[in-house]
Amino acid sequence: MTDNDKLFCARCDAILPLNITGTVIVCQMCALDHSVRDIVGKELTTTVIFNIRHRDEEVDEEENMGPMTDRRCPNCDHEGMTYTTRQLRGADEGQTVFYLCPRCKYQDNENS
Repeated sequence: MTDNDKLFCARCDAILPLNITGTVIVCQMCALDHSVRDIVGKELTTTVIFNIRHRDEEVDEEENMGPMTDRRCPNCDHEGMTYTTRQLRGADEGQTVFYLCPRCKYQDNENS
């Protein structure tokens, strides 16, 4: 058993809570008791591995940007910008529209 294994519940493999206030840590998932002596002073080591992103060379980049509107880009004067919408404000207020120029990648937004 490694030091990292002691940070997980022996019964259900849930992550043990790190707010230690006594001599026993209780698993929040299955209620199994764990001795604090098994965990205190242990160092947790993690590794993050990023996957390589593969591009499909046959797909046109502009097709993946989203729907187009006939809005003119204020930066390069290109006719046509892609857009997405998000509800960032309250439900009783309008949504925010985000625009992106496929030519120069200029970004703009509008609160509707």
